[in-house]
Amino acid sequence: MVEAVKAELESQGEVKEVKQIVIEEKTAEEEKEAKRAEIAARVAAAKAEREKVEIVKVFEEAKKKEIEEKGATSHYGEHQGITCDACAVVPIFGYRYACKSCASHDVCESCYDAWAGGTGIMPNKLAKQTLSTHPADHCFKLYKDQTFKSVVKPAGGASVKSAPKLKPNDNCDCGSGKKYKKCCMNNLAS
Repeated sequence: MVEAVKAELESQGEVKEVKQIVIEEKTAEEEKEAKRAEIAARVAAAKAEREKVEIVKVFEEAKKKEIEEKGATSHYGEHQGITCDACAVVPIFGYRYACKSCASHDVCESCYDAWAGGTGIMPNKLAKQTLSTHPADHCFKLYKDQTFKSVVKPAGGASVKSAPKLKPNDNCDCGSGKKYKKCCMNNLAS
């Protein structure tokens, strides 16, 4: 009987060891699953960040295109008496953007860049009117009105000085050697 008890205890010891091995395998599997979940979360976050960067690039290209279409310098300047509804700066200096869907909602260029085509932020620091702080609720366009004062002269290239006007007693430009009044001046009049 003693031998039977010894054999039974030995088998129970082996069962305990097997149970311990199974428990260790379960915890190892749980750790692997946790690591997989963590890696999947990191991959999803990196994908979302990459998509956001792409959206911002598209927004910046659209902004450049709009500025080129409207004339880069024709809308750049001081917008007197106009306050940025997002950051409360007065007056708006640079480009001014007005929301197409909100009444009297103007933002400066830096707040427009922060808005990033509806994917960024849209604060309401001025708080004088009720405006949505949700970026997707707005649609901005480049804008100027009668209070606008341009800082940059219109593009037209460098002015070319015209040739001095010929006086009647000057030598003619045609190369005849005659005075202008006796040569080409009469030809131009007819």
